[in-house]
Amino acid sequence: MENRYTPGALADIDLRNAELPFSGGASYYVGPDSSKKEIDLRFDNRSITPSIGYTDERGSRSDGFVNMDSTAKTVRLGLDGETSLGPVDLQGSASAGRTRSNINFTDPSTGASLFSNPNVGTFTKIGIGARIGAFSLNAERQKRTGSDANYYGTVGMNIGENSRLQYSDSNTGTPTVGFNYRMDF
Repeated sequence: MENRYTPGALADIDLRNAELPFSGGASYYVGPDSSKKEIDLRFDNRSITPSIGYTDERGSRSDGFVNMDSTAKTVRLGLDGETSLGPVDLQGSASAGRTRSNINFTDPSTGASLFSNPNVGTFTKIGIGARIGAFSLNAERQKRTGSDANYYGTVGMNIGENSRLQYSDSNTGTPTVGFNYRMDF
């Protein structure tokens, strides 16, 4: 790990050559009327990989009649795993997120608060998958606070190295059959 100080900056830390037990990334975006800070960490292991993440989003806008200031803070936890049982490769994942958000409406002429709309919500996702030879199977369940659970599933078959035939279905739509072909040149 190298710690360098540059004129005009407080600190510049380079972690690219460090041997750390985790990987991940951080991002920061600032626009004229919004900002987003995000960090994700994965704790690498051979067969089970836990992960955590945090996002802080802020925005403001005005439509002439009302000013709206919004904030949303999300914490995410995840667990990914994979193993092999003979010729079958198994994989699974589980993730959950909790978001606390608020929208504050104010009068543009006086700055007086008109009302606020606070909300706390959760999101959970559980997925499993298996692959044996050219065949694969995936199933997923997603649930948000205040909504019914959604279920998704796919069954696929690789045809050669560049093609895949896949059947997908969910409780929210109609089944689909798709064919993908990729050409490398």
